[in-house]
Formats: sequence, C-alpha cells, structure tokens
Amino acid sequence: MAAPTRRSTPPPPPRRSTPDRPDRPDRPGRGGRPLAPADRPERLPRWLPPAVYALMALLLFREFIFGGANLLGMDTLALAYFARDFYTGFVRHFHQFPLWDPYLYGGLPFVEATHGDIFYPPSLALFFLSATAMWGWKIILHVFLAGIFGYMWLREIGARRTSAFLGGLVYMMGAEIVSLVYPGADAKIFVSALAPLAFWLTERALARRGIADFAWLALGIALLMFTSHLQLVYFLVWGISLYAFFRLWQLWRESRSAGLVARLLGMFALAGILGVGASAVQLLPPYDYLKTYSRRTETTLKAKGPEAYAYSTSWSMHPEEVMSLLVPDFVGDNAPTEVKSGATYWGRNALKFNLEYAGIVLLLLAPLVFLRRRRPRDWFFLGLGVLSLLYAVGATTPLFHLFYLIPGVKLFRAPSLIIFLYAISLVTLGTFGFERYLDWGRGGDAGDRRAARLYLWGAAGVMVLLALLAQSGALLSLWQSVVYTGMTPDRVQAFEGNLPALQAGFWIAAFLAVVLAGAWEAIAAGVMGWRGALATVVVLGALDLYRVDRPFIRATELVDGAPEFATVFQPNDVVRFLQGRQAAGEVFRVLDLGPLLPGVGGNNLNWLPLWGIEQLAGHHPNELGRYRDLIGGEMPANLFSSKMRLLDLTNTVYLVAPQPAQVPGYAVAFQGAGVTVYRNPTALPRAFLVGQVEVVPDSGAVEHILMGPFDFSRVAALPAPLPAGVAIQPDPKGQVTWTTRGANELALSVTTDRPALLVVTDNYFNAWHAEVDGRPTPILRADYTFRAIPLGTGTHRVRMYYQSGVVSRSATASSVLLALLALVAMGGTLLQRRRGAAGASGGEGTPAPGGKSGDTSA
Repeated sequence: MAAPTRRSTPPPPPRRSTPDRPDRPDRPGRGGRPLAPADRPERLPRWLPPAVYALMALLLFREFIFGGANLLGMDTLALAYFARDFYTGFVRHFHQFPLWDPYLYGGLPFVEATHGDIFYPPSLALFFLSATAMWGWKIILHVFLAGIFGYMWLREIGARRTSAFLGGLVYMMGAEIVSLVYPGADAKIFVSALAPLAFWLTERALARRGIADFAWLALGIALLMFTSHLQLVYFLVWGISLYAFFRLWQLWRESRSAGLVARLLGMFALAGILGVGASAVQLLPPYDYLKTYSRRTETTLKAKGPEAYAYSTSWSMHPEEVMSLLVPDFVGDNAPTEVKSGATYWGRNALKFNLEYAGIVLLLLAPLVFLRRRRPRDWFFLGLGVLSLLYAVGATTPLFHLFYLIPGVKLFRAPSLIIFLYAISLVTLGTFGFERYLDWGRGGDAGDRRAARLYLWGAAGVMVLLALLAQSGALLSLWQSVVYTGMTPDRVQAFEGNLPALQAGFWIAAFLAVVLAGAWEAIAAGVMGWRGALATVVVLGALDLYRVDRPFIRATELVDGAPEFATVFQPNDVVRFLQGRQAAGEVFRVLDLGPLLPGVGGNNLNWLPLWGIEQLAGHHPNELGRYRDLIGGEMPANLFSSKMRLLDLTNTVYLVAPQPAQVPGYAVAFQGAGVTVYRNPTALPRAFLVGQVEVVPDSGAVEHILMGPFDFSRVAALPAPLPAGVAIQPDPKGQVTWTTRGANELALSVTTDRPALLVVTDNYFNAWHAEVDGRPTPILRADYTFRAIPLGTGTHRVRMYYQSGVVSRSATASSVLLALLALVAMGGTLLQRRRGAAGASGGEGTPAPGGKSGDTSA
C-alpha cells in the first residue's frame, strides 16, 4: 500500500529588515518571566492616542480656541502676519498671485525674497480663514500632528501602542516645539512637527522597498521644503540620511547583498532629488536671488574668514542652555506673563524667546536601553542626539570647525535650531526605555531588576543632590566661578531674578525622578499594573511639559494685546489720514520715526504696510541689498548723515512721530491722538524726468548720491554709460501721471519735450520689464538701486510688468514632478493593497509585500 503523500508546505518568506525588532529578549514572555494575561499591554484603544493629543492641544491653546485670543508671536507681528495678510488679500481681491511686495524697502520680490509658507499645503488649505485665525489653527494643527507623527514613527520601528502613545505625547508637548509660538517661528514648528513623519517615510521606504514607498518619501521631502524653513529642512535631511545609512548597514550585515544595498541607496538618493525638484518653486528662485540681490549675500555666499565663522556660530546654545535641557528653568527667558518677569535670561545670547527643553521624564528613562542588553538602533540615536548637541553648541567647542567644512553650513546661523533632532532622538530612546521600565518591573530576571532599581534610584539621588546644591547656592557659585566667568552686571541681575524659579526647577526635576523610581517599585511589587504605570508616567511627562509650555503661549496672547501692536488689528487715525491721501491720488512713502527716537523704540516695524501704506524701511530678513545699503539698514542710518536728502530721493513724503519732534522745514500735516504726521516739502515724486547722467561705480555710489552735492532731481547716477543709440538732453519739461499702480504691473502716461530718462524710485530687479507705447524697452539701474527708462520726445504710455523666468520655470517643474510623484505614490499603493488582498484570499499565509513586519505587540 502506497504511503499517503504529504502536502508540501512552502518555507516561510524571509523576514524584512527592520531596526532591531526580531526576538527582543528584553521583553517579558521571551527572555524573562512570562506575564500574566491581564498584565500584557495589548488593550490600548486605537482612538486613545489621537484623542489625548487633541485634548492636550485644546488645553494648551484654550484661550485661542474658546476665548478669542490670538497666537501671533514676535516675528509674526514683525513681518509674517503682514506677508500673509497681503498674500491672501491680494489673491482674494485680484484673483492672481502677487509677485512683488511694494510696501517694504522700496519693493522686493514676493517669491524670490521669501514671504513665508506661501506654497505650503496646510497653509493653502486654511486660505479661507482670516490671517489671525489661520495663524492660530495652523500652529495648533502642527502641535497635534507632531504627536500623531511621533506615534506613527515609534510604531513603525516596533514600539508598542502604550510606549508609542507616551513618546508621541512627549514629543508634541516638547518646549523645543511649543515655546516657538512666542517668537513666532511657525516654520520651525512645521519642520519639527514633520520630522517624525520624515523618519517614518524613510523607514517604510527602506523596509518595504517599493517604488511607491520611495515616491511617498519624495513627496514628504517636497512637503518639508514648502514649509519655507530651508535651514531646518537641511538639518532634517542630515538626520534621515544618517538613519538611511544606518539601516542600509544593518541590511548589508543581514543579507551581505551589495547589489540590494546599492539599489536601495540609489532609490533613496533619487527620492531626495525628486523631492527637492518637486519643490523647485520654493527653492530655486530664492537661491537665484540670494546669489545676486539679497542683502544676505554678504554674510553667506561672499563671507569669508572670522566674520563668516562668527555669523554661522551666532545664536548657539551655551552651557547654560545645555543645563536647561535637564532643568528648563535654569537659564531663564524673556517671555513675560502676568506672574513672571520677562527679564530672567542670564545666558550669553542677546535674548531668549524659547526653550530647547524636550522633557525630563523620557530623559530619565532613556538610559535604561543601555543597561545589560544594547541594540544598534539605540547606539544610532544616542549618536544622533550627541551629534545634534555638539552642533547646537556652535563655537562653544572647537568641533564646529569640522561642521563648518560641510557644504551649506556657512549659509546659516543659529546652530541651536538643530535641537529638534536631539528631541526626536531622546523621544525614541526614552520610548523604548519606558518599555524596559515596564518589563523589568513586571517580569525581568533578577539582573534586570537589580540594574533598573540601581539606576532609577541613583538618578533620583543625583537629582535630589543637585536640588540641594542649587538651594544652598553651591552649584550656582561653582557655575559662575568655573563655567560662566565674567558675567556682566545686567546678567547678574537677571540671574538673581531667576534664582527662585531655578531652585524650584531643580526640586521639580528631583520630585519627578523620585516619583518615577517609586512607581517602578510599585510595579515590581505587583501593586501597580501596566495601566497604572502608563497613566503615572504619562501624567508626569505631560505636567512637566505643560508647566514649561504654558508661559510661552500666555506670553504670546498677552503681547498680541499690547498697545504697541494695536494697529495690527485696527487702523488708527494716522492710518486713515494716510489712506485718505492715497485715495486722493497721492503716491508716497512714509517713515515711522518711533524706532529712531530715544526712549521710544518699537517692535511693530511693519504696521503701516498692513494697511496698504508704503514705507521707507520696515522689517524683512531678505531685502534687496542695494536698497539696504542706500538707506543704511533697518534703522535708516543714512537718514541723518545725508541731512535728510535720503527722504527726498526715496519719495518719503510723510514722517510719523509718536511724540513731538523737531523737524526743521517740515510742516505738521496731521495731528492724531498722541501721534504727529509731518510733511516733507522737498520730497521728489515717485517718478520724474531727468536729462543728464553720471557714471558712478557702485563702490562709492551711496556716498556720492546722498552725501555730496549730487543733484538727483536733474541727474541720474548710472553704473555704466547709456546704451548705444540712447541719447538724452538736459532739463526736460513734461508731465508724469500714474494710470496703474499694482503689485505686478505699473503704468504711467508721460509727456516730455525732449529725450529724457524716466526715473522711478522703486527698486530695480531683473524680473521687471518695460514697454513704451507697446514696444519692449530696457530698464536701466539708476541711483544705485532704482529704475530708469529712456524716452523720446512726445507723449508715451509706459508699462512695467513683473515676469520672472526662474519663477515660471520652477513652478512648471514643481507642478509636473508633484503630479508624477503623486500618481506613482497613490497608484503604487493601491496596487500593493490589491496584491496583498489577492494574496490573503489565496490562503498562502504570507504577508503582503508592504505589510509591517516584526510588530510583535499591540
């Protein structure tokens, strides 16, 4: 009788490479004592993490959501709010995209000079809201998303739902994200919130290895680029690239397949290139502008030597800020509220509007992953966190000289901005440290439990000792005598003002460390289960960060109600007077004298442009360099050195003074409530005719035009002779009338009795083109930074329009690449799911190609 045939069973498919997931011996039930079923953390509801994240966002920002407060931080009030209001108002009114900002610094390009997140999809999705509402909701949205993306990232690399829930909560509430509300650093919040998403996309692409997965990664990189904060994106690319190299090294060790590793490395690089290409409209126009026109050219591309190094290391963290990663109250800040002063920062930078603190609870738990059994992933994130800190401290250590050699570093300042990579490293390590905290308390072997107990109580003891030393003054005396010698008197005063908060901060940190150790003992004794432990640690982590975050949110709400920012939200009588002059057909610029007067100052440098009024200066980090040279900077230093001639040349007709000022020859044009408007009787019109030119090299042009006897009402200073075939005659007579004044187009009717140059004191930029009577005509650069157009005898219609080839080509490239990437990503994902469903219905019992591997617990 024939033996019965045995149905062959196919061997299990090879497990996909995932970072340190397989056979985790530190988990109870594997290498330690088995857990009772009731103790297994497998029942955390899927809805709980997003619900808690949303609840915490509501608590943090409750005055905005329920009480009508605003969330416009310092830089937002200074510039970004104006840029957004101008952008949305222009699109709604004219149904076209603004290409030129005429209100600041003689005009500057809207896309090339960067005016914030003008292409960022979440901001575009909130376009229908008012600028104030949009600002608040996009901040809240990204704080919430930081938690969601943190949770997704931690789950993707094998964390349980419980620990990932904790990690996501701590990441979203980290002061390195939330405190950025007060300085108004919204783009930094965006990139920090998206950082876990970038790591998640990188891990999925390298683990699943599908074309669609790399297309999603490319789209994620494009999304990051559209945030407009290229410096933080640059740092994040460092982070995910290092992580990709680490994962590929792991894969090579497992498979010894150089071909596979090379293919994945190539696909990762291609995803990065395509992601950057898809964001070309955000990247290429600003880069082209930076090379030639921006005032930042001198401090970045052209900078050399010690000055360039000093620029790149400015706004670094110092030892005081590093200590604040442990005790956030250590160094103080400049964010005032009803209950605390805004003058407690005693560190070495000029001021402190935010903190880099990422929480102490996970910082205390993170070392557990290095006790007894260590995994490559833990070493990687320890290295990434340390590397980020070394970069963040800048010139504090000589190592920054090595960082300075990396291409791109010299383009940026503020090394401390890299701190979000430290935060994501800390959260990743602390999340898995929490798993060991639970596991070793409930089921580890004797060695595990002994190591955990020794470490936790040792850490608590160290924190109590530091608190005692801080309370006695010994720690701070040592700091001043060894670490921070030579404190200036104002820093000593700030230090003394911060001392009570500093000492309380140490005691809070010690209390958290003791409770954490005590809770572990309760777990080990069987008194507390995993739910109680999770609740305890979540509450500790949330309360720790909530108390640090709230003052910065409250300070933001209070500054929005400050009198100096009242004109951001409501026009005053000066605004209405100037708008009335505009309605009467007058074209002019205005100088706000407030920031220039002793004892007055002011942070609201763009309050007039908010109401459609052009001003001489303002606030923008990327204005045209030549105009900045002409006026002498943000606080126009050439105003007085030129004996007020600067105002005449720039068509600055009105001066606004918040207190009576002595302005000889200027008549009072309007007297408002505490504000006086003076009129400049000798200001030139915005457009006028001249009949002579003088060739003046750029190197001495500002001094020649403003400081000498040069008559700019009759003569135009050109950097080169008139083009061949162009001739003009002295002292033309005629009339110049504006017929159109828009952001993207200007038109004039000009009559002249002889050939002349029409000088227009709006900034020259190569994207502006001119037509005279419908015929293309060159625009010349005159008076160092302005425009001039040759005209013949007679009456002419002059039209100037903005058309940038680099913007249009970049926009086309972005549109095409985004569409192709979206098609590949979504189409490939649908195809993967269909194949997975077909495989499951076929009963083969093998996971779908895109399925998550190593997900050993809920």
